[in-house]
Amino acid sequence: MPMVHVELLNARRVHDANGKFVGRIGAIIAHRRGHDYFVEEYHLGPAAWLEQLGISTARIIGWRHGYEPLKVPWQQLDLSDPHQPKLRCTLEELKKMQ
Repeated sequence: MPMVHVELLNARRVHDANGKFVGRIGAIIAHRRGHDYFVEEYHLGPAAWLEQLGISTARIIGWRHGYEPLKVPWQQLDLSDPHQPKLRCTLEELKKMQ
């Protein structure tokens, strides 16, 4: 698998397999194994940006249950063109996975 620099993915628009806009990459969740880092999932949408800051959407607007970022498993994001990442499935199929 080719190496992709994180800075190329930050805030990129993501579309699903049908070309529908899904959201922007707001967070990349990775874990270290030895000397390497492996991406586990990508978080999309405004809630992902707030999540990075440690702020829940619920607390901002006073709701008990806030919106969660859309979580995309690493294998469901096609990064063959890092400037135009796209889901390997439709948004509806991704929601069923969660």
